Amino acid sequence: MKKAPKIKYGIEIVKPWSKEMYNHNDKVADEIRGIIEQQWKDAYAEAEKDFEENLEEDQEGLLFCESSWDNGNQIMIDIQKAVTCYGYGPGTYIEDVTEDVEKELHNAAYWRLNEIAEELEIELTCQFVGLK
Repeated sequence: MKKAPKIKYGIEIVKPWSKEMYNHNDKVADEIRGIIEQQWKDAYAEAEKDFEENLEEDQEGLLFCESSWDNGNQIMIDIQKAVTCYGYGPGTYIEDVTEDVEKELHNAAYWRLNEIAEELEIELTCQFVGLK
C-alpha cells in the first residue's frame, strides 16, 4: 500500500522539492530576514543614540558606525552571535560587524535561517517545509 502524501500548509512534501516548496520556503526566508533586519535597525538606532549622548569631548565627530564593537548593545550582540556563530573582540568596528551580519543573513540557507529564527525565538506565520 502506498504511503499517503505528507501535506503541510497545503503543499505536498516531495523529494526532490517542488516549485511550490521552494516558493513557500522563499517566503519564510524573506520573513525571517525582514524580522531580523528590523530588529537590527531598531537595536542599532538605540545604541547609536546612547553612543551620541555619552560622547566625550575628545570624541566629538566620531560616528557610531566607526566606533568599537564594544558600543553595541545586547540585542545587537545577540543577533550577531545567532547569525554569525562567533564573537568579536577588541579592534572590531560597528560597521564591520554590521556588514558581516548583513552578508551572512543574506547568504544563509533555509536550514541556517531556521536555526537563527529558533535561537532568536522569532515567531513566524509559517515554518519551512521539507527540512529535517
